[in-house]
Amino acid sequence: MNLLSKVFLLGFLPLSTFIYWKLLKTPRTKLWGLLIFSFIFYSFAGWQYSLLLIALSLLTFGAAKQGWYWLGILANLIALIFFKYWDFGVVMLRRFLNDVDWSHLFPILHLALPLGISFYIFKHIAYLLDVKNQRYLPTDNFLVFLTFSAFFPQISAGPISNFKDTGQQFIDLPNKFENKNAYNALIYITLGIAKKLIIAQGISSILATDFYLPGQGSILAFWTSSLLQGLYLYMDFSGYTDIALGIGYLFGIKLPGNFDNPFLAKNPSDFWNRWHISLSLWFRVYIFAPISRYFLKTWKGRFRELAQYAANWITMTLVGLWHGANSQYLIWGFFHGSFLNFHAWAVRKNFKWVGTWIDKTITLIGIIFSWHLFFTGWKELRITIPEAFGINGFGSFRNLLSEIPPHLFPVLIISILISFSGFAEAIQYIKIRSKLFGVIIGAILVLMIAMLGEPLNFNYVQF
Repeated sequence: MNLLSKVFLLGFLPLSTFIYWKLLKTPRTKLWGLLIFSFIFYSFAGWQYSLLLIALSLLTFGAAKQGWYWLGILANLIALIFFKYWDFGVVMLRRFLNDVDWSHLFPILHLALPLGISFYIFKHIAYLLDVKNQRYLPTDNFLVFLTFSAFFPQISAGPISNFKDTGQQFIDLPNKFENKNAYNALIYITLGIAKKLIIAQGISSILATDFYLPGQGSILAFWTSSLLQGLYLYMDFSGYTDIALGIGYLFGIKLPGNFDNPFLAKNPSDFWNRWHISLSLWFRVYIFAPISRYFLKTWKGRFRELAQYAANWITMTLVGLWHGANSQYLIWGFFHGSFLNFHAWAVRKNFKWVGTWIDKTITLIGIIFSWHLFFTGWKELRITIPEAFGINGFGSFRNLLSEIPPHLFPVLIISILISFSGFAEAIQYIKIRSKLFGVIIGAILVLMIAMLGEPLNFNYVQF
C-alpha cells in the first residue's frame, strides 16, 4: 500500500484513525490497534516480509534483554546484507575470480528488497547500542518494541528514530485527540502531498525532456539538470517525510523531522545537519564518533587531522553504500566525505572565506554537483563529468528554456523559491494559527486527493 494513493488516503487512513480514537479506549488497546494497522499496511508488500520483521524484532528485543548485543547486531546486519547486497557481492566476486566458476556456490538470487528493511534494521542496531552503552534500559514490553519497529507511517522510508524518543511514546498513548495535533497533521500531510504530487512530479517531467542529453550537454544544461535532480529528490523525500510526520500526529505520535532547508546550508557539515537528518545523525553517533575515537586512541593524538579525515571518508562512503549496492552511491558518498574534509582543512588553515558568502556558494555548488553523482552510473559519469567544466560549450538559455513545457514553469519557479527562501518546511506554516488558514489548507488537501490518479511511488522507498 502506498501513502500517496486513494486507497490509503480515503480508506485505510481515515478508517484506522476512527477506530483508534472512537473504538479503542485504553492505551493497551490503542497499542494493539497501531500494531495491527501497521502489519495490515506492511502485508501489502508481502506477508513473508512481515514474518522477517517480527523475527528480527523478537531477536533484537531478546538480545537487548539478555545482553547479547553483538549477536543481535550481527543477525540484523546479516539479514540486511543478504537481501540488499548479496547479488552485488556475487557479481564482484565473479569479476575478481573470473577464471573460477562459483555459480553453484554463490548464485545470483534476484532477491526483492523487503519494504523498509534498511530503516527498521538501523532502528534495531541503534536500540542495541544504546542499551549496551546504558543510554536507557531495555524495554520489558515486546508489544511496544514491535510497534516501534513496524509503525506504518515510517516503515517505508523513515525517518529513522531511536527508542528513547519514539518507542517510549507507545508505552503511554494519549486518550484524547488534541486539536493541535489535528492542525499539525493537516499542515504536514497537505504540504507533503503538494511537494510530491505537484512539485516533484513536475520536476520529474522536466527532467524527462531533452534539455540535457549526456554526452551532448552544455555546461548550462549540466548544472541546470543537477540542480533539478536535487530539487526533485528534496521535494520527493521531504514530501514523504511530511506525510509520515502528519500521520504520526493523527495518532498522537511525534516523529523526528528529516529536513531543515538543506539548500540554505552554510557549509558541507551544516548540510548534513539539514539533509536526511535522522540518517546523518545515526551515522554520526554510531559510526563516525567511535571510528574517530579509535583512530585518536590508536594514533595517540599525533594525527588528529588525519583521524577526522579518515573517519569522514569511511562514514560517508558507508552512507553511500546504505543507499544501495551501486557504484554511483559509493562515489556520491566518497565525494561528500572529501567535501567535508576539504572544508575541515579550510577551517584549520583559517582561510578568510570560511563562514562568508563564499563558503555558502562553494557549499551550494558542491551539493548541486553531488546530485549528478547520485543519479548517474559510473560508465555515464566518465562522459558527463567533463561537461560540468564546459567541454561542450556554455550553451544557450533560450534553447534550454525552450525544452521545458510552459505549464511546468510555475512548478519550477515555486520549487526554487521555497527551497532557497526557507519556506519548504512545514514548521513555517505550523506557526500560522488561523481557522481560515486551516480551512484553505483543508480545501487544498481535498482538491489534491481528487487530482490523484495512480498511486505515486516515493524515491527513497527503494532504499
